[in-house]
Amino acid sequence: MEITYRKVGDYLIPNLIPNEEPKPSYCKWGIIRRNFLKNHHPVKFNMLLINGELIAHLNEIDEQARELWETIMKQLRQKNPSPPQGTMEWVQHQNQLRSIADEQVLHDIIYN
Repeated sequence: MEITYRKVGDYLIPNLIPNEEPKPSYCKWGIIRRNFLKNHHPVKFNMLLINGELIAHLNEIDEQARELWETIMKQLRQKNPSPPQGTMEWVQHQNQLRSIADEQVLHDIIYN
């Protein structure tokens, strides 16, 4: 790798161009992961950012989290059948299942 320099006053400054980052496609889980890294692991966050790997990392985490969440929801629905649709009990039941799946994803992927 050849590095070129430009002269600014008496100093030579390297012409560094960051690597091309992929476009962000992450949603809920990627945003939560980004905030977690930024607030609790700033060194890792900055290293990913500087190396141009942050967006790829967040896209990957978001994909893994969505897949795990869907798998957990499918398993929970099989183990805990819902009451008839349209009732408040059904809504409460679905919210409970979502909360369980969310907590599991946070524990296994996001905060790991």
